[in-house]
Order: sequence, then structure tokens, then C-alpha cells
Amino acid sequence: MKKLQLTLSVLFITILVGCKSEAKKEAADMVFTNGKVYTVTDAQPWAEAVAIKGDKIVFVGSTIDAEAYIGDNTETTDLAGKMMLPGFVSGHDHLVASNWTKAGVNLFPAKNKEEYLALIKAYADANPDEEFIYGYGWNYTSYGSERPTAAELDAVVPNQKAILFDFTIHDAWLNSKMLEAGNITKETEDKQPGFSYWVRDDAGNPTGNSVELSWMDAYISAGAWDKDVLLVNSQKELYDNAASQGWTSVLNIGLVTPNISTFEQYIEDNDYAMKLLKDLNDKGELKLRTFAHYLFKNGNIPVEDIIAEAKKFQATYNSDMIRMQGIKIHPEANWGTHTSLMLEPYTDRPDYAGIDGVSPEIVQDMIVKANEQGLDVSIHADGSATIRTTIDAIEFSKKAGHADARNSLQHFAVVHPDDMKRAGELDIPVNLTPIWRTDWGNTYALAQDKLGQERTENYYQQIKTAFDIGLKVSISADVPSTPSNEAGALFLIESAMTRMNPNDPDSKPFPPASQAITLEQGIKGVTVFPAWQVRMEDKIGTIEVGKYADLVILEKNLFDVQSNEIAKVKVVSTMMNGKYTHKSN
Repeated sequence: MKKLQLTLSVLFITILVGCKSEAKKEAADMVFTNGKVYTVTDAQPWAEAVAIKGDKIVFVGSTIDAEAYIGDNTETTDLAGKMMLPGFVSGHDHLVASNWTKAGVNLFPAKNKEEYLALIKAYADANPDEEFIYGYGWNYTSYGSERPTAAELDAVVPNQKAILFDFTIHDAWLNSKMLEAGNITKETEDKQPGFSYWVRDDAGNPTGNSVELSWMDAYISAGAWDKDVLLVNSQKELYDNAASQGWTSVLNIGLVTPNISTFEQYIEDNDYAMKLLKDLNDKGELKLRTFAHYLFKNGNIPVEDIIAEAKKFQATYNSDMIRMQGIKIHPEANWGTHTSLMLEPYTDRPDYAGIDGVSPEIVQDMIVKANEQGLDVSIHADGSATIRTTIDAIEFSKKAGHADARNSLQHFAVVHPDDMKRAGELDIPVNLTPIWRTDWGNTYALAQDKLGQERTENYYQQIKTAFDIGLKVSISADVPSTPSNEAGALFLIESAMTRMNPNDPDSKPFPPASQAITLEQGIKGVTVFPAWQVRMEDKIGTIEVGKYADLVILEKNLFDVQSNEIAKVKVVSTMMNGKYTHKSN
């Protein structure tokens, strides 16, 4: 009897010890415990602890079981209830070289012409020794009935060259000294009349307002562009900022420089940028995985030449840290300036349905030929007609044998319900910027004016519908069109959930309420779905054993926070490859 009792006691102790923790494992480099770990997986949505060895996750589970991975040299962190998520993945930003478009005075706070001019004058008066006066954020619908002119800008900046970008960065407002320095005269030819052009008076003289990047040559001619300074500084500032917001990967969907439409110079800019990223990575200083798309905006350049350049870059840059992933087609501009092609005419111009810069035939040719070379293609698709013909082109490429291509619709702005359904049937990934479906930048008023009530509420930025029909939806800010301080994943998630601008206490919800997404959808939009878009779904986007240790820690569990408080939640730290890229003070 005593022997039986002894045997049972030993067995009980053995079971008890076994339940306490796993058998001792190879010691991890880092172990996080007592957290609210949201893995974004269906099999194990929540965990308490994560262990990291090198650049990989080696354990996801309970705090008790994580003890088996703690050795003498393991760095342990008690999360004390803080939230851990997969590192955020941006599906559409221009972080490498675009911050030069956000220099100078911020005009977003202005509500009318007088406020715009007052802000500009105050900035110019405070910077009398600057050769150039820069600025960004104006919107001609809030400025007044007419677009701003050089004469109006001369009144507040008479002695310096001034160039101010609108809230999309596509259009610019120049004073007379900047027009002169940029060699812009009555004889200056428009790049593409009606699409990329200078606004002119009745005599044909440029008024100082430039539509759809036609200002870029003037910017270069005036001496404002210096890639050795602007590109380097831009990359550092935007990557540091992104890391502080929890981003660990970015699809840099086109390098933004003033040479976008100039073939040889744009190759040089891309070469410079990719070498800069490689140098940072070699030093262990690159803070975001960078997947690039080579930009195609000038329809006069043969598609074969663009593909050849993209393939050359891909041959050199094709790692999990830096990769030339594909090609970005920019066939149109934006609906706010009537430079996107619509199925129906614009409300304020009932005889006009817009214009494109690259024809649907060339778009299809590029998609098919790029897919043949193993390149994915992303397409700027703003107008309802452009979206329809682009879906046609993607479907054509699929039927031509490229069913595995991950061609995506970027912006997915004004979408006819029939085409929303087709996108779902064809499983086309899409990217949207939620802050654009708020009253940010006077967008609601602009949409009402250009699109009318029906399209504004039932066609424009139907983000919840896109999620609900099963599309792989990534959400991002499209920096620089959105300022980098409003590009955080949490800021974007809140704006998509509330349909309001988190930075504006007077913001009103953008109707209808049915387009408000859920928190779960928002998190997927900055993790698993963009990871799939860049073909990294097996390596990032969720917290799972074997994946890269790309992680973000938040001070609070988002599921315990009101939707209108999400943007205020602090990013405590960001990690990529098992190394911190950001730590909050």
C-alpha cells in the first residue's frame, strides 16, 4: 500500500512539474511576458508571451511556457498588460524621397483665402534670408472660387522665390519670382493640355497655378532640387518617423522626385536611392523593409524600357530587406481637379468626364508584359472609368496565364458598385487612405462639389464594403499626399472606424455610417493584407513561430480603447528583425 502511495506521489509531482512549464529549450535572445499579444492569426488569436532568437520568433504562447526559453543571457521584458502586434506594413507610401514636398509653411489649418495668405506672409517674414519659401496643404475649394495666382502670392512674398504645394502635392502655386527662375512664360508648352498644364489667363499667360506635376521642371530649373541633400534628409526623417509610428515595412510605390517624367534622370534618382538604402542596410541602420515599385507616368516612354529598368534593379535588389518588387502605373491624376476619368460626368462640369495621361491600352500592355517578366503591377486608380478599364486589364492578364500575379488597385477612389463586385470576384487587392474619407482637407465638401451626393456616399472610398466582400485591403497614408505626422497606422485605423479626422475636434462623420470598419479589419489592413501584397505573408504580418521578429508594442490594448481614442495610444517600441528601431522615452 505504501509502495502504491509513493508511486502515485511521484507521478503527481511529475505531472505538476510538467504542467508548470515546457521542458527547457534553447535559450532565446529576448522574451516578452505578461502581454496582450494579438497575433492576427485564426488558430491562436491571442497569447501572453513571445520569444525571439536572432531575427526570428521561436515561441508564441503563455507566460509560464515562455520560461523554458529564458537563459542566463536572455533579455526579458514584462509587458505588464501592454499590447503587442505584428509590425505594421504600409501598402502605399513614398517614404524614400518625398519629404521635400513638405517643407515650409503648413497651410492645412487655413479655411479661406485670407488665412492662407496670412500664414504664408508670417512664414516669409520670419524667414527673410531663405532663398525659397516653401509650403503645402492649400485646397482651391477653400481658397475661393478661383485658383490662387502669382499676383496674390507676390503681395505677401515679393522678394523671394515661392512655391507652395496643394494638399495632394499634385498641384502647385508659384509667385512671379519662382515663375521667372523656373523659366515659365507664355511660350512654355503644357506637358499634356487638360491633364498636366499651367492655368492661364485670357492672353495665354501662366497665372502661377500648375496642375498635375507640370511644376516639376520649374522646380528643377529654379535650382530647388538637390538630391544629395533633399533625398538623403527625406529618407532619414520619414523612416525615423515611420518607425516611431510602428511601421516595420513599406511598399515604396514610386520614388517621388521632380524627374518623374524624365527617363534618364529618373533612372539616376532611383539608382541613388537604392544605393542609399543598401548602404544603410549594410550598416544595420535601415529601419524599414523596403519593397519598391518603379514608377511609370510618362506614356511616351515604351513600356519595354520601363520593364527593363525595373528588372535591372530587381537583379541587384531582391532581398527581404530591399527589393524592387514591381511597377507602379500612374495613368491619371485625381478627381478633385477633374483629371481622373469617370464613367459619368463631373457634377460641377456636366459636359466633362475627365481625362487620362496614360491610355487604357498602354496600361493593359504594361500589366501583361510586366507580369510575363514576374513583376507585379500597382495602378493608381482614382476615377470610376479608370477603375473599370484597369479591372479589364487585370482580368485580361489573368486569362493570359498570369493568375498568380498580384496586381493591385491603388486608391480605389470612385468605384461603381458593379466594379466593386468584379474586384471581389477577381480577388484584386486594393489600397485605400482612410483619412481621405473624412472632412480632412475639406474633402467632403470637395467630393460633394465634384461627385455629387450619390457618388460621394455610394461610390467614393467604400472601404467597409471592400473588406466585407473579402478583398485584401491595405490601408496607408500615401505620404506625402498625407503629412507624415498623420501617417501612423493607429491614426489611419481610427479615421477608418470613425470616418472623422482624429486631429480635428470639430470633425464630422463622413456619411454613410455603414462604411465604418471594425478594429479587426483595420489591424488586418496594416498587417496581413499588405504583407500578402508584397509577397511576404509567410514571413511578416502575423506573430507566429518562424516569422521575422517584426513587432510593435502599444501602451494599451486597442480592444479596450474607444474608437475615437485609438490615435492617441502611444507606440512604446518598434522592432524589426529582433532589433529595436524605436523606443519611446
